[in-house]
Amino acid sequence: MNFLEHVKQRRTVRQFKPDAIPQETLDAAFEAAMWAPSHANAQPWEFVVVGREARARLLEMFRAKADELLADPDLPPPKRNNITILKEDFGGAPFMVAIVSRPPSDDLEKVENPLSAAIAVQNMCLAAWEKGVGAVWLSFGMAPPVRGVLGLEEGETIVALLAMGFPAEVPPAPSRDAYADHLREVP
Repeated sequence: MNFLEHVKQRRTVRQFKPDAIPQETLDAAFEAAMWAPSHANAQPWEFVVVGREARARLLEMFRAKADELLADPDLPPPKRNNITILKEDFGGAPFMVAIVSRPPSDDLEKVENPLSAAIAVQNMCLAAWEKGVGAVWLSFGMAPPVRGVLGLEEGETIVALLAMGFPAEVPPAPSRDAYADHLREVP
């Protein structure tokens, strides 16, 4: 399979089988993340593996936020469904990891560190998908209380909180705009 086909076949997964992810698959995902491009090869990211105690605390916080969101009668049905699924122990994902960018030392790094870490997340997700492992990028990870659960230092930024595992089902591909609709030139 060529690279573009692989990118197009990757899916966000919200329901997982309980099977543990083999260590060699996790190692391949972390290794792929390390090969993300970064300014001056700074590699300004850290991986924080979420253990049982931290996961339980995160789940409690997530459920409280989920209940708040689900109380909105205008919440679109697809979003309602996704939140409901994830409320059940993050879709049953057997593995969770936060990707964190290092504190910036200047204004440029305020922008570049999180962007570089996000590229590492993309590499990680693509490498995992190649081995049959899906992920969901939880925006909940950006909530300020999550920082304390993960033991972050001042200035560190949570770029992603990933729940990962073998998909219980692979969702269909969502529609995408043609790239030409997002392309412009300047003289």
